[in-house]
Amino acid sequence: MIIDFIENGVNTLFGLVPRTKPDECLLKQVKLIAHRGAHDHGQKIWENTHQAFERAHALGCWGIEFDVRSTADGVLVVHHDPTLKRLWGSPLAVSDLTYDALHVLAPEVATLDEVVGRYGGKLHLFIELKAPFDNELALCKTLDIVTPVTDYHLISLDGSLFERLSYFPRESLLLVPVYYNVSSFCKLSLTKQYGGVLGHYLLMNHRRIKRLRDAQQEFGVGFVDSKFSLYREVNRGIEWIFTNQATQIIRLLA
Repeated sequence: MIIDFIENGVNTLFGLVPRTKPDECLLKQVKLIAHRGAHDHGQKIWENTHQAFERAHALGCWGIEFDVRSTADGVLVVHHDPTLKRLWGSPLAVSDLTYDALHVLAPEVATLDEVVGRYGGKLHLFIELKAPFDNELALCKTLDIVTPVTDYHLISLDGSLFERLSYFPRESLLLVPVYYNVSSFCKLSLTKQYGGVLGHYLLMNHRRIKRLRDAQQEFGVGFVDSKFSLYREVNRGIEWIFTNQATQIIRLLA
């Protein structure tokens, strides 16, 4: 996609621009979140799998971000794409498969029950609900063993998805804008009294961050995958930092 190409170019550019190293006290305040876990496809540590999440925990990450979809029989599973094609070679959609059928095709795909049971309370969970999502009761049951805001947040790129949730406190809900709706999502979060906004570091400018901070809402940026990008965000006072390069970034925080 053209947007991915542009984003990669921006990340490369920002990774080359020298930045002043932040004070140690600022570095210690960073809460690093491994985006889809501390994956490394070159080493066959696949995104959104137990192996990637366990690696994030072992590295010392504060949190993990992962994606949730529902199977045809209502089991919540951790998987980003609508289909199994990119990672597991099958063109079939998660939503068209029963859990048993999915497990045969891609046994590495974890259930939300497993992830929450294993990492809840150890890592902060940023749970992205992939639209369409209509299985709130199952979600509520799974998350009953952890505490909203303290242990997890629900996140979504779909501004209307949260309107259909009724069992979760608004401060546990975080919006994730893309390039064309950052301002409207910041306004929506403030108006609806959601928990805050997570966005690309280039789009989350000082004015937007100040509005969220003044309203005591949360904010975070991604994807910070280089030393100078990290230094830029830490010097801006950003604490929630999402990365696809957890191994590299965690060393810079030590």
